[in-house]
Amino acid sequence: MSIFDDIPRTSIALPAGETQFAYLNLSARSEAGRVREKVDAWFDGYPEKNRDELIARFRSAIDDQHYSAFFELFLYHLLLARGCKVLEIEPTLPHTTKSPDFLAENAAQERFYLEAVQASGLSSQDVAARARLSTALVAIDSTPSPLHFLDLTVGGSPIQPLSTKKLVTALKSWIASLPADETAKDVSPFVWDEHGAKIELRAWTRSKPDNAGRAIGVGRTPVMRIEPSRDIRSGLKKKASRYGVLGHPYLVALNGLSTHHSEEAVIDALLGTPAVRIRRGPNGEEIVEEIRQPDGIWYGPPDGQPQNTRMSAVLALKRIDPWNFCGKTGLLIPNPWAAKPLPKLGLGTTEFVLNGNQYDRVNGQQMHALVGLPAAWPEDA
Repeated sequence: MSIFDDIPRTSIALPAGETQFAYLNLSARSEAGRVREKVDAWFDGYPEKNRDELIARFRSAIDDQHYSAFFELFLYHLLLARGCKVLEIEPTLPHTTKSPDFLAENAAQERFYLEAVQASGLSSQDVAARARLSTALVAIDSTPSPLHFLDLTVGGSPIQPLSTKKLVTALKSWIASLPADETAKDVSPFVWDEHGAKIELRAWTRSKPDNAGRAIGVGRTPVMRIEPSRDIRSGLKKKASRYGVLGHPYLVALNGLSTHHSEEAVIDALLGTPAVRIRRGPNGEEIVEEIRQPDGIWYGPPDGQPQNTRMSAVLALKRIDPWNFCGKTGLLIPNPWAAKPLPKLGLGTTEFVLNGNQYDRVNGQQMHALVGLPAAWPEDA
C-alpha cells in the first residue's frame, strides 16, 4: 500500500508556500512518480513496528519533519545496501530513557550506534516562522480565484501563527469585489498585517477562467539569514553527549540542508576554526603557522583539549532529500580522540583515515552507486 494519496495529479511547479511532502504527493512530473515509487519501496522494507511513526513525520506539513524522516529512512537503507545489519531501531539504553536512532553492526559483527541530525542553516525561530508562513500561504493558494491570478509579496516573519480562517474570509471578499477585466490590476492590494508578517496581494486577470487552479501566480517571500556553521556546531554538540556513556561506538550522521553547507564547515565545527599564528623565531625571524582555535566540538574550550570523546565519528552529508541524493557524496570523519573508535564500516563514502596525527583522504563513490540506482535518477530510470 502506498503512503501517498490515490488522487489525480496535475501540478508541475512548486507553488508558493507549498510543503515539500504536499508537492511530492501532488506532482504530476514523471520524476515525482519515480520518487514516490522508491519511497514506497523503502518504507515497505522498513520494520513494520516502527513504520507508522516515520510515515507520519514524512507526511508532515512541517518541512523539517519531512526531511528528517526521509534522512532516517535513507540511512537505514544505506546501511543495508553496504552490508551492515540494523539490529534495532531506537534501541533501549539501560541508563536513560533517550534512544539513538539505530543499533547496527558491520559485516564483521562489530556493533555501533547511529544517530541522525540535520542542519537547515536556519535558527529554530526561523524554522518556526517559516512553518507558520507556509500554513498561511497554502491557505491563500487554495482560495478559489477562477478569474484572477494573485501576485504575492511577503514581508517580515510571523512570531505567532496567523489567523488563517479570518485571512481567507477577508481574501474571499476581496476577490469577489474584483472587476473581471484587466482593470483588476489597478485595484488597491489586499493587505494582511499580523504578528510581524505583512502579506500583500494584487490581482491579474486570467486569460481563461479556472475554477480548480491555484490562486497564486507569482510569489515573493522573505530571504532568511543563513548561518551554516552555527547550526552545524549546535546540532552536533547537542548530539555529542546526549546518550551518556555507550557500550558501543557512536556515529552521528549530519544532513546539511543549506546550499551554504560544506565539508569545511563541518570540519571547522569539529576541530576548531582555522586561524593564523605569527611568532618570532630564535633569530628574530617571523614564523607564520596555520592553527585551529580551541573552539571545536572535539577539540575546544577552555584550553584546547580533547572533548566529547563519546562521539566516535561524524558522517557529513549534504542535501539528502527524496529528490536529490543520487549525485551526492558523503565524508566520514573519525574522532582522533574517540573513547570507542568506530570500526571499519565499508559504507563506500569518502573517508578521512587517521595516519598518525593527520588525516588522509580516501575518496568514495556517489550515493547512486552505493544504493544501487542509476546516476541520473529520478530524471532517468
